[in-house]
Amino acid sequence: MKPYRQKKTVSGDTAETALELKDAFHLVSPFIEKHTTLVCPECEQICCADKHGRYDKHDLLFLNALGMAVPDLETERKETDACRYISTRGCTLERWLRPFRCTFFFCDALLKSLEQDNAKLYRAFTDYFSHLTTLRQKLLK
Repeated sequence: MKPYRQKKTVSGDTAETALELKDAFHLVSPFIEKHTTLVCPECEQICCADKHGRYDKHDLLFLNALGMAVPDLETERKETDACRYISTRGCTLERWLRPFRCTFFFCDALLKSLEQDNAKLYRAFTDYFSHLTTLRQKLLK
């Protein structure tokens, strides 16, 4: 494992938005996990490829704003390799710590499962998800 990069300081507004974003991740996570628990174990093609587990500059901004140490990325892994964070029990990272492209990659089977849940729960999920993406955009400005 490579060493962590030094944390950068961020403004109070950025840190506050990052905390709101982290809370939004906590709100949507149980609904997503309910469905990944149903769908993913039955799947024959694992979506958790390393290309989805790579942090981009926006993910790093979010983690920095929370005061989290940012890991150096391994570049020698192939994009098609299994994600570095996947285990036999699923992802080893909490949803808010995962790269954004990972946590919101929904295959067709997962989307279908989400959509077929109770309509009120699904609407609440889409509302929270919209709020989450709005917060992310605010953080990136």
